[in-house]
Amino acid sequence: MLRPEQLEDQVHFLLSTLIQRELRDPDLGFVTLTAVRLTGDRSMARVYYTVLGDEEQSGKTRKALGRAAGFLRTQLAQRLKMRRVPELRFFPDTTLEEGNRMESLFAEIRKEEEEHPREAAGADDPEA
Repeated sequence: MLRPEQLEDQVHFLLSTLIQRELRDPDLGFVTLTAVRLTGDRSMARVYYTVLGDEEQSGKTRKALGRAAGFLRTQLAQRLKMRRVPELRFFPDTTLEEGNRMESLFAEIRKEEEEHPREAAGADDPEA
């Protein structure tokens, strides 16, 4: 039996390949799987993805992946030769957007610090 991390990697690789080569849904868009996380009992797999495009395309892709979940699960069962294949649930991966938002906040802070520099340490520090 594979360790959970190995199984997650294998499911990730197989799902990426299946989505790229086997699915023919025009609503799918340009999707990239970023991670697969299995529950402790391996009954459910949370599949994280990103989509190139706007919110409308992201919504279409989410629905297309939901429609394809049964097919993908069947294909995983055939390729992994597992008795119980995890149920697939798809979630948009927002880490990139969150990282960009944090970076812009840090840039704002740096800009404000440049506009309003702190006074000399000796002036405010009563111990100095």
